[in-house]
Amino acid sequence: MPRKFRTTLLTVTLAAGLAACGSVKDDSAPSSGAAGADASSAFPVTIKHKFGSTKIAEEPERIVVIGDGGTDDVDALYALGVTPIAVSKDAFAADGVHPWLKDRVDTKKTKLLNTMNGVDFEEVAALRPDLILATSDFTLEKNYKKLSAVAPTIGYETAWGKQTWQEHVRVVAKAVGRQDEAGKAIAETEDSIAEVKAKHPGLQGRTYSLSIGNTPAKIYTIASEDDFAAKLMSEVGLSLTPSVKNIKTVSGSPTGELSFEQLDKLDADLVVIAFTTPELKKAFESSALVKNMSAVEKDRYVVTDVATISQLRSPSVLGIPWALDNLEPGFAKLDE
Repeated sequence: MPRKFRTTLLTVTLAAGLAACGSVKDDSAPSSGAAGADASSAFPVTIKHKFGSTKIAEEPERIVVIGDGGTDDVDALYALGVTPIAVSKDAFAADGVHPWLKDRVDTKKTKLLNTMNGVDFEEVAALRPDLILATSDFTLEKNYKKLSAVAPTIGYETAWGKQTWQEHVRVVAKAVGRQDEAGKAIAETEDSIAEVKAKHPGLQGRTYSLSIGNTPAKIYTIASEDDFAAKLMSEVGLSLTPSVKNIKTVSGSPTGELSFEQLDKLDADLVVIAFTTPELKKAFESSALVKNMSAVEKDRYVVTDVATISQLRSPSVLGIPWALDNLEPGFAKLDE
């Protein structure tokens, strides 16, 4: 599986499976640590994760985010009002910034690191970080020891890809002394999901398929309700079309694989797909199986971009409203 697809689709490498990503409310007790004006009172703090326990002695001021595999840490920082000094760049965006963060990331204050082909540890050390957040880095198994030698480093809790976006926010909030603000950030995003559901009653009880075309004669699609995107779509009222639930999956992940002879299995009340090249889109749409889909005949076939599919499959606190907004034209079709 090419690394580009692994990074953008984000589920191919999930051999251990994904945890459920439902709407988890922030019902935890209020933190004793202050937020905003006096976050320093929240320290010292210790955070446990797969690679051990990381102690943060005082409020971090120079935070670096390492992670090809999701934007949870970056999103959480900005949602909590904290500006990192450096983050892994979006290798697929011309300016290196994830599209939903373009109004928040100031590259004069935050350096963009090219970590797609590996972490430059000397470059990270030269930034003199006092905290490294890497809960979304799928290469952390091999990188943690070197990163933690540079600065206190927070990894994923048990396995890459298993934490919900809400849990990511809470972990980051604890690490930066903003626990009292985590609930608000989570609630705002959950409210945006609820607003989509309320705005589009036609979504209730309807089916969908969500896919990506990145290689000739093959389509990758969500094949399990355990997928993060499936959990998110269920919150607005949609259910995964049954015809994809028994197809071949990739390395035990929730990602299904379809040949062009099986494209009719994608048919649903709403068919959403992204392509990495115009040629792949043309090849897909030229198939008679696609032309005969009820979704195509009823104008409920929606082509989106890879960034939207990627965000749905690895949802983050600031990216979710952006991705759902991108699907608005498709949602509206089901209200007709």
